[in-house]
Amino acid sequence: MKKKVLAMVLAAMMACTGLAACGSDAKDGDAKSGKSASGEVTELEFWGWWSSDARKPYIEEMVEGFNESQDKYHVTYVDTPFGDIFTKNIAQIAAGKPCDIMANSMEEVKFRAQEGQVESLDEFLDDETKNAFYEQYMDACTGDDGETYALPLSVDTRVIYYNKAHFEEAGINAEEIVTWDDLAAAARKLDKKNGDDWERVGIEPVLGNGGVDTWLVNANQGPCWYDREAETPIVNSETNKEAYQWIREQMDVYGQDKYNELKAAWQSGMGDPFASGMVSMVVHTSGYVSNLQQSAPDLEYGVIKMPEFKEGQGHVTTGGGFVLEIPKGAKCPEGSYEFIKYVTSRETQDFLSTKLGDFSARNDFDDTSEFYKKPLVKEISSALDETVLTLTPNRIKGYQDVVNPLIEEGTLGTKSTDEALDKAQKAFEDFLSNK
Repeated sequence: MKKKVLAMVLAAMMACTGLAACGSDAKDGDAKSGKSASGEVTELEFWGWWSSDARKPYIEEMVEGFNESQDKYHVTYVDTPFGDIFTKNIAQIAAGKPCDIMANSMEEVKFRAQEGQVESLDEFLDDETKNAFYEQYMDACTGDDGETYALPLSVDTRVIYYNKAHFEEAGINAEEIVTWDDLAAAARKLDKKNGDDWERVGIEPVLGNGGVDTWLVNANQGPCWYDREAETPIVNSETNKEAYQWIREQMDVYGQDKYNELKAAWQSGMGDPFASGMVSMVVHTSGYVSNLQQSAPDLEYGVIKMPEFKEGQGHVTTGGGFVLEIPKGAKCPEGSYEFIKYVTSRETQDFLSTKLGDFSARNDFDDTSEFYKKPLVKEISSALDETVLTLTPNRIKGYQDVVNPLIEEGTLGTKSTDEALDKAQKAFEDFLSNK
């Protein structure tokens, strides 16, 4: 009810004051600047989903910072639940009443560009802005037509977190873990068993936030399910079979029941096996640091990059992120872009990263940034350069729904890893032939 009253009051105010729109005639003001002849401003809505007390105040502070930095536009933050915001955005675009700036997923920028759901930013972008971000993230923001449709808001990457006390007890030097074999050897030194029960687990590779695909992307040094150049599925490649078998071997050390137990504890939210010391190493996102500050503030831990599948290949890992974009049909693209440019600037990104713990896609963070002064941030950020975004080509969109459940059969132990990959390969091929 309060929202309806607020909307009615705002509408009345706009009617009385005649707030300028970017599309107004030049005789009524400067359309390109967003200012009317009387100096009034253009009202813009920024849609996001940050509603918690830990995040929303900083988002609102950032919005207010933009509003105070200039006098052409006034942005209002509209908090929309994560489960609703994306479908609501599409519905508003279809109705011709989109918001002005939208926070959205990085992985599907190309798809939204193809579907005509976003405005191109090329009219406003310069090389300095484009070059301020890691190349792979700008590629994710670029449509198949070569135009840029978004700028990165925040990103993540994956590293291995390790318990320092466990490592010291087992006599392990984290810097010596370079390859998958090194990691397995370290895990065996960390394992502790009491009779038939495991008191401590060195590592369960797919526990945490690093699934089978994280490891297989590492092994392939890039996409693991589909070869974009050859335009063909590679699910059951020899590299994938060898890598998945290694994952299964680590899981078999402890048995399927132990994995199921740890996974259930993790997913239920009732316990974090790494935070409690039950697991010595875990693959997780860069954002896990913030979680541990809450769940295990006294835990001493470090991070290492994802090891190399074969020595010399590189520490490739997976990541994703969110972007800011202008929905198709937004009334004032110039103003929307000014806000996007402000939010993705180095100063604002440093503020958001420091306050929220999210990592930035900007490549110019260094020791002068406040964010880098936080524990482990610099070490984790070093993985961004080797982070691969597993973007889905538009022509195979939806394949995950077919492939992932079959891959999972290998993880759950209901099929051998080779069988799981072979079944998934066949399902992927059938999926493509029916498109």
